[in-house]
Amino acid sequence: MMHVSVMLLSYAALMVGSLIAIAFLVVTRGQAVELKGSSVGTGSFRDRKYSLKRAAEIPAVASAGGGTATLTKPVKPALSMQRLTLADTLDNISYRIIGLGFPLLPIGIIAGAVWANEAWGSYWSWDPKETWALITWLVFAAYLHARITKGWQGRRPAILAASGFVVVWICYLGVNILGKGLHSYGWFF
Repeated sequence: MMHVSVMLLSYAALMVGSLIAIAFLVVTRGQAVELKGSSVGTGSFRDRKYSLKRAAEIPAVASAGGGTATLTKPVKPALSMQRLTLADTLDNISYRIIGLGFPLLPIGIIAGAVWANEAWGSYWSWDPKETWALITWLVFAAYLHARITKGWQGRRPAILAASGFVVVWICYLGVNILGKGLHSYGWFF
């Protein structure tokens, strides 16, 4: 019972975190947003293009008899401040939820190995479900490794998390639909 419960909680957290990362990609619309802060989500965002355009937004002002006159027209930023704030928040929440779901995955895999040894006589048999659980672990380990050691934030880890979303679906449903291996539950084929 522990194996199944922990795996379901892990998959749910990883999928929610991945969906939020996909929302980040939608909100930023493929624009180069660079988030400045630590991998744990502190700090603020900064967009290179936005920073350059931000300097152009400050209007040149001339003094004429105590009044002011604007000499240049402000340039619009690539993304609105609300979108940048939302992107920063989505990136932060996605990282935290994936960070919550990831430790549950190896706990569930280890609990499953113990259960497999009791039921089938071996800890690991390269069953499709076991293999895809390992692939899921590798994808999200790469995500967390890139965030923590390389300092990746924004688009690159969001793409990695989005690929993790697909991998979780393959592991959770795709393998079950095929009905192959020790984890076949007689769903469709």
